[in-house]
Amino acid sequence: MSFDDLLERVTDLPAEKAAREVRDYFAALPQDAARALAESRTREVGGLDGVPAPLRYRANHLRLVEAHEGLRARLDSASNDEVTRYNTLSEMLAPVGQRLDVDADGNRIVVPVHRQFLLAEPEGQGRMVEVLGDLATADRVSVLVPGMNNNLDKVRSQIARAQDLQTESGPGSATVVWLGYDAPLTLEAAMSKESSIAAAPLLARFTAGLRTEVRPDADKTLIGNSYGGQVVGQAMLREGVRFDRVILTGCPGVEPHVRGAADFVPEGVPLYVARAPGDYISYAEPHGPDPASFPDAIRFETNDGKVAVRGHLSYFAHDSESLRNIGRIIRGDLQAVTRTSTTPEEESRVLPGLSWAEPLRQATASPVAVPLAKVFDGVRALGKLSAPRPEPVNDGARVRRTPSPGVTRRPEGPTR
Repeated sequence: MSFDDLLERVTDLPAEKAAREVRDYFAALPQDAARALAESRTREVGGLDGVPAPLRYRANHLRLVEAHEGLRARLDSASNDEVTRYNTLSEMLAPVGQRLDVDADGNRIVVPVHRQFLLAEPEGQGRMVEVLGDLATADRVSVLVPGMNNNLDKVRSQIARAQDLQTESGPGSATVVWLGYDAPLTLEAAMSKESSIAAAPLLARFTAGLRTEVRPDADKTLIGNSYGGQVVGQAMLREGVRFDRVILTGCPGVEPHVRGAADFVPEGVPLYVARAPGDYISYAEPHGPDPASFPDAIRFETNDGKVAVRGHLSYFAHDSESLRNIGRIIRGDLQAVTRTSTTPEEESRVLPGLSWAEPLRQATASPVAVPLAKVFDGVRALGKLSAPRPEPVNDGARVRRTPSPGVTRRPEGPTR
């Protein structure tokens, strides 16, 4: 069977069967032939779930190099967006370390260590799936699905979160940032489930491919943050996506009829949820009841009195009880997970008997919700009109990642 025949065959196969057939195809190829295919068909190999991870890393690196060189050739006349994308690709291509190798003549040489992308689509809004750690040997694997306002140029804060998750997960872990879908970039778009429904089969195919890469006994945790929780919910509800554990933080709801974990989570899979005090997205429930209110979900504590986790943007704050609890869940240290049971009214009380959670929920459910979202997006866009033209990065990276656990956190801004 040729590679083109394989691509045509697996297009309409169920996700698990497609991933297994892809894996078997590449397992039968000689090593040199498989590498040559990855280097000549970068787009197809780099985005095909079931292809061994090292081949996808190589294909996606070459795809990024090609896009980066194309933008560099026209920087003098590039638009602001193109300069921003050039800077993003510079960061993605910056080596994160070095290793010793042996060349064809038997000489020891130092070669750069590059970031590991299971997917890299540099065109348009952009998509990427990045891996920290070694999937093939990991005892535990966590997959983080980001929410709204994340495209290829804004996803760096998610990588910082993944680095903290990797540290919390402990030795022998691997962490994946899955921005394998077009996240909504405006509040108006996030009021719709269109993006999450389109993402559900993509996440299902990725999950099937992941199973061909990791050890059968590896513990797997799926994390959906903000609108990413909507994506995770739709993937489980519509595609039967299954992990060992599921975590939702600041979730906007799944569907109006989903009122418990049993309504969408596969049987036997525990659902852990977090709602921080003052989280307006969870209070608003734009897509259905807040999972933090489900009677069969495990709601974990986000605050310990030392690092404040409030509102919608700080579930992964460094050294917070929220992040520590997420790490405990990933590690399977479930007895150590701290819990809470406060109500939205208690969390949003302004005066005795007066809170703002319920009025917000009613406003979101009213016909004015979408027009108000449009107004908010318009006001936010006005603030960008006077932004200066970004300067292209000339040294290969504006922000360099380090593979060591002691990572300096980058400001998250509005990204979630």
